[in-house]
Amino acid sequence: MKHALTLIACAALLSGCDGKDDPYPRLLPTDQILAEPILPDHAPEAATSPATVDAEAEARAAELRRRADALRGPVIEPEALSRMRTRD
Repeated sequence: MKHALTLIACAALLSGCDGKDDPYPRLLPTDQILAEPILPDHAPEAATSPATVDAEAEARAAELRRRADALRGPVIEPEALSRMRTRD
């Protein structure tokens, strides 16, 4: 019985090894890994004027912070909360 359970466990583990090409990161040569990054074609503005891109990112971050601060209030309005509480 002990050997049968071991055999079943091994068969279950080996069933996951189907030999298909699973997505796995491609290994790169060291000189390619250490090279300066190349901006993609869809980012020419970042290459020509990084200050503009930084300013836009900062403005977006400030807007998101403002929206987050607006959400920090109470979830239930005080009037609704007073109606929900039991009265003694």
